[in-house]
Amino acid sequence: MRGSEEIVWPAGEDSFRLGIGELRAIEQKSEAGCAVILMRLLSTQWKIDDVVGVLRLGLIGAGMHEREAQKRVEAALDVASPYALAVTAADVLRRFIMWETADQPGEAEAGAETA
Repeated sequence: MRGSEEIVWPAGEDSFRLGIGELRAIEQKSEAGCAVILMRLLSTQWKIDDVVGVLRLGLIGAGMHEREAQKRVEAALDVASPYALAVTAADVLRRFIMWETADQPGEAEAGAETA
């Protein structure tokens, strides 16, 4: 899985990471797969726990203590609407279930530099 990523969001700038354990916890809490949750977040059919869970577990996955992560999410809810945080939650979730890597199958395109 990928390392943590720095994201600027309404609570400030924090590291987020969703490893396999956090992704499974999100699925269990919401009784839906991560792709379904992402689609709910993008289509505005989300539940508040979809938003809060992704953000809280993303902070925890990056190394923040559970209590501090909860406080950060609550602080964000003081300055931003749940709708605005749903956009952030979708971005966090997308970064850890979909990404492009430099290592693609097949040959490099003509003229492309190789390492």
